[in-house]
Parts: sequence; C-alpha cells; structure tokens
Amino acid sequence: MNNQAFERIPIYEASEAQDLSNPFFRFKFTSDNGEFRAGFFSYLNLFILLLVYPGLSLIGVGDTAKLLNNIDQAVLAFMLISTILMQWVIFLINFVGVYTEKTGLAGLRLVRIRGTDFAWAFTFLLVSNLILSGLAWFLAQVGLPMPGEIAFLIPEDTFGRVLWVLVSFTAGFCEEVAFRGYLMTRLRLLGKFKSWVIPTIISVLVFGVCHAYQGLPGFIVISVYGLMFSLLYIKTGRLWPCIIAHFFQDFSALFIPQ
Repeated sequence: MNNQAFERIPIYEASEAQDLSNPFFRFKFTSDNGEFRAGFFSYLNLFILLLVYPGLSLIGVGDTAKLLNNIDQAVLAFMLISTILMQWVIFLINFVGVYTEKTGLAGLRLVRIRGTDFAWAFTFLLVSNLILSGLAWFLAQVGLPMPGEIAFLIPEDTFGRVLWVLVSFTAGFCEEVAFRGYLMTRLRLLGKFKSWVIPTIISVLVFGVCHAYQGLPGFIVISVYGLMFSLLYIKTGRLWPCIIAHFFQDFSALFIPQ
C-alpha cells in the first residue's frame, strides 16, 4: 500500500469547475468563494441587511436636524455608543455567516492589507468628493439642499470626539463588510448573476435608505456615494480600499463638518 501523502485539492461540482468561461462561475472560483454553501446565517444576514437595518433607519426619518439640535452631549454619546454596538453585532453575524458558508472573510475579499489599498483609497476620496460636491451644488440649485445633520452629530467634548473616531472606524469597517463585501457577493452567489449590476443596484439602494435620516437630498448623495464605493470594490477586487476611504471620510467630519 502506498503511504505517500496527497495534497488536499478542493472538489467542486464538475459542471461548475469546467465552465469557467461563464462569468458567474469565473467570479465564484476566482474570489475565494468556490466552496460557498448557503445556510441559515446566509439568509439571516440578508434579512438583516435588506429589511431590518433599513427599516430601523426609516423609523427615525423626520425633522432630524431639529431633534439633534436639542440633545445634550450625554445623549449624543449614548447614541454614538449604541451605533458602535449595533454595527459590531451585525459584523459578528456576517462573520459567523461567512464561516458557515465555508469561505471565510477572504470570500468577501477582506484579505491582507497592502500599500496600494491606501493609494486607491486616497485617490478615491479626492475624486468622489469632487463629484459629490458637484452633486450637492446641483441639488441645491433645484431646491434640494443638503440639510447638514452631520454637523449636529459631531461631539463637542473630548470623550465624545474619541467616540467619534471609534464610530468612524466602526462605520468604515462594518458597513463596508456588510454592504459591499457581504451583500454584493452573497446576492451574486445566491442569484447566480453573471454581472455585478443587480447586486450593485440593490446594495446602493439599501445603503441609501440606511442614511434616510438625511432626507431626500441625503438619500440621493449617499446612494451615489454607495455606487462609487461599489465600483471601487469591483475595480480593485478588495475590501480594504473601501474601508480606508470610508473611515477617513467620516473621521474628517471632526474637522470639516459636512
């Protein structure tokens, strides 16, 4: 009997492995999702990201500026801490999901960070802010000025500002994992879409609705921003450029309230 050790080779369905000319299967097997298997947490994650998260955001739609203008720093700190906790809970469910699906975080293209990720992120920030500034100007010309609620969310005390840095990192990391990494890839895998078009549209709309507290102008601007993040994700095939850009965008609000 030959005791020679054999290298472990992943086994895929023959019809899939042989059809790499198909854009869907090529995406599946070149994005660390070759062994993807949908399970309970796959659908739980989609339920949370498509219905629960946007639904909670819609509940708070109203005269947000008036509400935020009347809260003290203690209440604001509580809101920020609640936001941090909620987003990390969602990340934890995403994390459990990718491991039960047999892909790990690599299946979301969250792999080892590298220098070019920062280059992509800062280039993206420059270009996207120019585009968004132009869009905000256009909306103001047609009677839809940005309401500017973000300025009311910036804490004035030291503790609150430290919390804001944590919120910025949490939003950058957890939202990009959720809306770009998880939602886009899982919609494409489950729907067996040949392109990113439908997953991108759904992700963009959900991301916009989750920021509906900024009103219609905010929804439009954030949706366009979400589209640009999606294009960055598709172009680079990596999640870190999106995370880095998102973090610095939110962090900069400490110095340049939006």
